[in-house]
Amino acid sequence: MKSYVFAVSNRPVIEASASLEAMVENCEEYFPVVLEHDDELRLLMGLLGVTFLVETLFSSNEDFSAVFDYSAQQLPQLSKADFDTLYDEWLRRSGRETSMDEYGQLIFLQGRADGWNKMAHRFVICEAMRIG
Repeated sequence: MKSYVFAVSNRPVIEASASLEAMVENCEEYFPVVLEHDDELRLLMGLLGVTFLVETLFSSNEDFSAVFDYSAQQLPQLSKADFDTLYDEWLRRSGRETSMDEYGQLIFLQGRADGWNKMAHRFVICEAMRIG
């Protein structure tokens, strides 16, 4: 499992994703979501209607391996019924198990959509895998 940090900033994505310290300093808000791999991130974002993720791989960043920029798109603002449909489809297509953690991390993203959509930059930073 890997941590994908959903973040928003009015600063350029590359500045905010330069390091963990830069993220804390430059992002107005951020929230980690635990996923199995990048394909799960793409599946989740696709279900949210975000179909174009600009991926930048990092070769020398100690904290992050990649950033997925979706600044050109917005997160949907769903009704309770629409969110429940999305959640059920997420579980079905991802093969993940329902749990309070699973539901909670997705409902949090949904709850922040309105505020995050007003920010200049919306992106997901993938944590670097640490060995040892």
